[in-house]
Parts: sequence; structure tokens; C-alpha cells
Amino acid sequence: MQLKEILILHHSHLDVGYTHTQPVVWELHREYIDQALDLLEETADWPEAQRPKWTCEVTAPVTRWLETASDSDQQRFHRFVRAGRLAIGALQYNLTPLNSAEQLRRQLAPVAALRQRFGARINTALQHDVTGVPWPLADLLLDHGVELFIMAVNRHLGGIVTPRPGVFRWQSPSGRELRVMNGNHYTMFDQILLTWERSLDAMQRGLGQYLEHLESIGYPHDFLYLTTTAPPEMWDNAPPNPAVAKLIRQWNEAGSEPPIRYVTSEDLAERIKAIPAAELPLLSGDWTDYWNFGAASTAAAVSRSRRAKHMLATAARLRSSPPAPSVQRVETRARELLDLFDEHTWGYWDTLGQTEPGAIQDQLKAAPVVEAGELARYLLVDQLDATAGNPAHSDVAPDHVVFVNPSPLLRREYVEVPRDWRRPGPRLRAERLKSEPSGAVDVCGPLELPPHGVLRVPLSELLPAADHPGLMHEDHREAETVQAFNNALLSTARSGDAVIESPTHRLTYDPSNGRILGLFDMKFGWDVVPAGGEYELFDFVRERPDALIDGSRNAYYERNLDHEKVDRTCWKPWRAVRERATQPLGCSVTRTAGNMTLERRFAAPGTNGLTQRITLRADTPVIAIECEIDKLAYAEPEGIYFVVPLSLAAGWCCHFDTAGLPVELDAEQLPGACRNWFTAESFMTIHNGNRSATLFCPDAPLGMAGDFHFGPPLETIPRSADPLLLAWPMNNYWNTNFPLVQPGRHRFRYGLMTHTAFDARRALDMATAFANPIIGHPGFSRAGQ
Repeated sequence: MQLKEILILHHSHLDVGYTHTQPVVWELHREYIDQALDLLEETADWPEAQRPKWTCEVTAPVTRWLETASDSDQQRFHRFVRAGRLAIGALQYNLTPLNSAEQLRRQLAPVAALRQRFGARINTALQHDVTGVPWPLADLLLDHGVELFIMAVNRHLGGIVTPRPGVFRWQSPSGRELRVMNGNHYTMFDQILLTWERSLDAMQRGLGQYLEHLESIGYPHDFLYLTTTAPPEMWDNAPPNPAVAKLIRQWNEAGSEPPIRYVTSEDLAERIKAIPAAELPLLSGDWTDYWNFGAASTAAAVSRSRRAKHMLATAARLRSSPPAPSVQRVETRARELLDLFDEHTWGYWDTLGQTEPGAIQDQLKAAPVVEAGELARYLLVDQLDATAGNPAHSDVAPDHVVFVNPSPLLRREYVEVPRDWRRPGPRLRAERLKSEPSGAVDVCGPLELPPHGVLRVPLSELLPAADHPGLMHEDHREAETVQAFNNALLSTARSGDAVIESPTHRLTYDPSNGRILGLFDMKFGWDVVPAGGEYELFDFVRERPDALIDGSRNAYYERNLDHEKVDRTCWKPWRAVRERATQPLGCSVTRTAGNMTLERRFAAPGTNGLTQRITLRADTPVIAIECEIDKLAYAEPEGIYFVVPLSLAAGWCCHFDTAGLPVELDAEQLPGACRNWFTAESFMTIHNGNRSATLFCPDAPLGMAGDFHFGPPLETIPRSADPLLLAWPMNNYWNTNFPLVQPGRHRFRYGLMTHTAFDARRALDMATAFANPIIGHPGFSRAGQ
């Protein structure tokens, strides 16, 4: 094939951590912008076609640099932007799918100010390293004037959207089109042309080999776009590289073919804009990410992050006027910390070494979300106090309760009122900001609250509720008794089995060991769990490589940079050992006025114990499942799942939501995007006709559909009968960047709703309601102030 030119984008890839501790990384990137300005200035007298250029990959280092940059350096920056030798990418960080739609909008917030300050076009957005982005980002980029989206997916433990390398038109959810440069992984100019050998012969040799690869895949363009950093010394967080600039100049002055020239991301946008649209494939769908399975290696931090986002959203929605500057400062800080946590870097490069630098980075990674969670709780209590009109100090106890419905649904539910609120005596605002639980509660109601509504109820009227007649618990029931109870039911308990029942569901279990034998949806007449299946409802499964074959991380992925360079997969078929809980430790049923809870305790591999609480409620069809794992510090590769087996015919469909947008598995995903697993912002659903099961996942976002799929990328997901819907809260499968161990107690909430045909809007609303329980807050009358 004949290339007319090679276009080189020079940048530093931002990993907030990985190579150095996070505070040091920020200082290095501040220095790198200074060094880039020096490089541009020192080469100003080079022939125009040879002059280096620099692209600021993302905006976060630029905005931090501006905090301390001198006026003269800012003028230099401005001058090189005007000269077309310096450009800025539009996004703040390299992303993960943990980002909500609101966070994605904040990622683009600095663009307007940077455009105004430097006259920069900022018409491109770059994402390096990451293996996907939420589909709604395409519309947000277009809304912010971005004309070209540049991806540089890292093949390591991931997969690629095709064509790659290549250019395509990405159809956004709204139907508009965004051009995408689906480029090679960053640093590939250096890897392909062997720049570290500082030899034109080596460059020719490496390029020749790569051109054979392009020929083999039918690469259609007459230019090749690559990026350069500063390897092998630094791949990530790398400084400008004057040595490569000199090498490129030598290549061109020697008349080597094809010519190599530096471009900014904006130059690349102009080159790609010249390609007729008819020559570019049109692709539509979510760019579902592979890498985020690593987020399950920090399950507690991810759960805290998600709770903090919900608290911030509720506080903001309750606010009826602009916040005071002090409150605004706290809110801004909390959101910045959450956005930083959802950046794509999780820890140190040497995960397997379990070294002191790795431990430091792990702690620094977790710190922002811990702080954000505390600030979010402060903001929520502050706003609840404002909504209630509470004083900072009251000489008497609260006399009413303010209830808040943080969801878009009308809700009629039982509520909990702490008994401590009835205790006489003075109260301080500071008490309401303590994080300790309030102790015993009274279950009252049910109360009805409109969507996003607020209800004030005198404390004297909040009396303990009577038991709901639709809740039932029967133990050791005879089969004949069960059948006589309702001959129309499709399943019956065996002799010796036990049942808990709500107005919508019947759960049958073995009281001797807690094993769940069946779940019946009484409204729709559906035996939800297949009879005689391998797994029961919310079965615990620990997955690990079979040590008799290969128990290491090489069992499923054996990295080879030469293979990754030409997009040959390094994933391997592997044999997994899947272990269930090993011993029942206890089983009991408790009830309140509005719910019935089956608690099961087990010994389980990789843990010091597992407790599950499965709650049927009288006021909602959603079954609440709470799982507590006392995790051991196990450093060998493993994954923890909870299994929901479903009695459905073959050919089922699956949906999950990303950044607030429901996406259909396979049908609404880009070719090569991750099918094996997904990151769900709030729900995942498997459905077939008028039978659907939706799992709400407010704490742990990872899931799989159909079966266990960790391993080589699948083009499509098999749709066999009786699929599994898998919650995937924990794993340590990554061999770099993510922590190996996460010992201690972990708590995960899930909600299971069985229903008829899938309705995306209903699923989103119900997921929001489940993630945001009704809030009760003490209120004080003016007389008591």
C-alpha cells in the first residue's frame, strides 16, 4: 500500500497515579506544559513542515497549570495556540463508565472558559487508554462544538471497536453524527517505528512490518495517524520528547518515505473533515467498556461514590434558591472529588508487587471518595434542615418529621422513625451531622408522597403500624396445605419447606439450611427460578482459574506487546472453578409491619462469612436483597458473583443503562464493544415477551447476562433458555493498576423486580426509587427554638 504521509500527535497521557503518586503526577504535568512551551519555542526557527506541535490531551492539567502560570507563560501558551502549534482536548479526564450524565457534562465544563481565554477552537476530544465511553457522550460532544472524537484504546485485557485503525461516523442517541478517529493505542508511533533505537534504519524496518499489517486488513486511507510520548523510559505521564522531534526531522531531511509531520488534534480534525462522508462507515451504539471490571477491586469505594452522588442529587433537588457561598464551596469540592475518583486510573503499575508505593496510591485513590461522601452527607443534612426550617439549637425535642421522596414516582410506603427522636430534651444541629445510626426505630405508615415531594407529619401522629395482612410466614407446611391454599399456583412447597409471602411474591426455602427452593410471582403467575437448575436465587459463586491447569492471571490473558501492536488478541480460553457457599450457618425470618425478611448465613470460600437478607415488602413489588461479605485478603485471581437464574425461553433480550440511557445488549452496541460484561448505572434487565426480571444495583454496577462470560471477547451473547443474570460485585482479575486484595466487610444492596414487558422509563424510575429510600428528618417548631 502507498501512504502519502504519517501524522504524529505529541502529547502526555494523563494517568492520575500509576507511574507516580497522585500529587506528584499533578506537579509533573504542570512541568510538562512548561517544557512543551520551551520545545515549541526552541524549534520555532525549524522549517515549518518540521516544527513539533503539542496537544494537551485533556483539560485537567491545563486548568491546574493556569493556577500558578506566570503572565508571560500564559502569553506563550496563547501565542502557540494562535499559531496552530498547540491544541487542547475537550474532556477533563480519561473516563470510566462510572460517570453519570451529569458528570459527563461537567467533563466539558472548562471548555468555554478556555476558548475565551486563549481563542482556542477545542473542536476535538481525546480519550487515550480507555476501552469505551458511554453512548450519551456523543451527543454531549456535539452539543459542545466537538467535531472529531479521537480514541486510542489499549488492547491490554480489553477489545477494540472496528475498524481500527480507521475513521467512522458515530451515530449518537439523538441520530446526529460525530466523526471518530479510531486510532491505535497511544505511543504506537514509538512502538511501530522503534524510535528508542534512534535509528532511521530501525524506523524503516518497523514501518515496513506495520505496513504489511495495514495491507492485510485493507486499510483504506492514504495517511496514517499515530501518537508519540516518551517510551521506553515513560509511556504514561511522559514529558515532551525532543529526541523524537530531531529523529523525525532527520527522517524528512533524508527524504525517507512517507514524510512524517506533527499535527495537533485540530489539524487531524481538518484532515478527516476532508474525507467524503460516503467513504466512512456509519456505526451506531454504545461503546461499552471492557476495563471497568477492575472497579470491582475497590468495591467499598465504588459503593461510597455512588451513595454520595445520590445524596448530592437529593440535596440539589430540594434547594429552592442559590446556595450560600460556603455551601457552594462544599458542593463544588464534593463533585470535583467524585469526578476525580471516576477518572480511569486506579492505582500503581506494579499491582502484583504489593509494594509501599502501591499501598500509598491505593490510599490516595480512595481518599477523594471518602471525603466526597462526608461532604455529600453534610450537604444533604444541611438542606434537610433548611427544608424543615430547623434552628441550630432547640431547647425541646422535635415535634414533627419531614419526609422527602427523592424519586420521580408517587410512593406509598412504610417509613422508619427513630425512637430517639421522641426522647425529651434539647437538640443540637451538630447531633444530626453524626454518622452513627440512631438505634431502634418504629415502623409507621404507610405514607403517600408525591414525586420529589415533601411531607410534614406531626411526630405524635406517627404511631407504630399494624402488621400488613398480606405478609405471611409459614414454616414446615405440608404439601397438601399449600395446594389447598391456592390451587391456581404453579408451584407448591414440599413437606418440610417454609414460605414467606408478600402481596406480590412467594419465596419458598428450606428452613434447615436456608436454601431457596423457588420464587413465585403471584401477580403474573410466573415461577421465576427454573426448577432443578444448577443455581438458586442469589447464589454466591466464587470463580477462579483452575490451579491444576493454570491458576495465575496468565490463565485468561497472557500479554504479548507484539501481538497487541497489530491488534491480535491475547485473551485465552480458560477453565474456571466456580465454588458455592460451603456450609449453612443459620437461617431465620424476621418481620416488621411492612416487610418479611429471610436471613441466611453461610461459610463461603474466600470469606470469613456471608450473610444475605432477602426482604419481601408489602408496599412495593421490589424484592430487596442485602449481601454482607467478610472478605479475606486473597491475592490470587478470583471473582465474586451473585446469581439470579431465570425461567425464560430462548431468544431473550437484555438492557442496561449507561449515563442514564437504556442500551440493548448486542443490538445497541458498537461492533467490538464489550458484550461479556457491562457497567450499569442503575439497572440490568433480562426479558422475553411478557416475562421480565430487572435487577437494581445501587452499590455495585457490574453485571453479565446469560452466563459467566469473563474471558475472550464475544461478538454476541448466546440467548439460550433459562439465562443467568449475574451481579458481579468483586474481583481482582487485573494484573496492574487495580488493588489485589480488599479485605474486610462489604455490603451490597440489590433490588429484584419481576414484571411483564420491559419498559425503559419504568425501569429507570423504579431503579431511582430503590436507590433513594424515603428520607425522614426531625423537625422543630418555632416554639421550641
